[in-house]
Amino acid sequence: MVRCPNLLTLKPRYVLIFVVRILSLICLLSLSLRAQVPPVGRFLTDSIQIGRPFQYALVYRHQPTEEVLFPDTAIHFAPYQVRQVTTFPTTTTGTLPDIISRDSAVYTLISFETTSAQVLQVPIRIVRDADCTLIMTQPDTIFLRTSIAANAADTTGVASTTLATHTELIQLRQQFNYPILVAVVTGLSMLLGLLYLLFGRWISRKIRLYQLYLRHMRFQRNYNQLIRTLNAETATTTTSQAIVIWKEYLGRLEGQSFASLTTTEIAERIADERVVDALREADRVIYGGAFSVQSQPALRLLRDVATQTYRRQRAALLASTSSKHSDGPTDSSSPTASTQLSVPS
Repeated sequence: MVRCPNLLTLKPRYVLIFVVRILSLICLLSLSLRAQVPPVGRFLTDSIQIGRPFQYALVYRHQPTEEVLFPDTAIHFAPYQVRQVTTFPTTTTGTLPDIISRDSAVYTLISFETTSAQVLQVPIRIVRDADCTLIMTQPDTIFLRTSIAANAADTTGVASTTLATHTELIQLRQQFNYPILVAVVTGLSMLLGLLYLLFGRWISRKIRLYQLYLRHMRFQRNYNQLIRTLNAETATTTTSQAIVIWKEYLGRLEGQSFASLTTTEIAERIADERVVDALREADRVIYGGAFSVQSQPALRLLRDVATQTYRRQRAALLASTSSKHSDGPTDSSSPTASTQLSVPS
């Protein structure tokens, strides 16, 4: 049994030492009690909805010399899911012996629980030299806010739900199936590529023959219409239009430019007096207004020359086996020789 010393019988020096020890013990006891203040954890809202984020604040005040570990978000917040954690720097206030440090954090949580009242309590660890001290927060409750209204006539407090026996169909908007579109386009592209490899030259030759035929029929229609309307009053205009159409069509067949050539220049290229005479007759009508009975036959002769050239080009295209040689004139002779037109007698 420890006996308390009699202060009246002690010397003043020992009395002072005893008082200092008592005051130190009181300070240590005060600090120990202050360090055991539990952390504070609170929901920042009173109700939540399933799948909607909400926040939970955690604050702990402790001695500056203590090392504090906040709860692990992977295990200590179950059944909630932690989406985000916002931490704040440690703040220290006061003076000895009342100096206090403050750590805090805000957790953004999501709940998928259907319980109407949900409770959360998390731990904080104080790291010491030998072990760790676990301190729990006070439990805090949050309530689930439901979107289903309870039946007013239900006195039991449990919402009664009646399934509908007849419902109206809702027309849903159809969504475009892009994977199917990509598959169809890819398949068609591969099929067209295969067809081109197998029949590309044949198809290309058929297309050129058809285009050549269409141009010839257009020339025949326009040129014959001008010949039929040729008379003394419209001879100058009609003959000029006919010669322009003839030069343009013949130049396209031969792959050369006849539109800018004069009659003399064309005569140098075409070694046939009948074609030259027909062009000179056309010049007399255009520039001199000298319409005669030979004007219409001269234009017919030029038409027959163009028709003969068309047939020759078509025969050469049919006989060709390479698409490279079907783009231009099939005659491999020089440009001057290619214009040696065969004139019908």
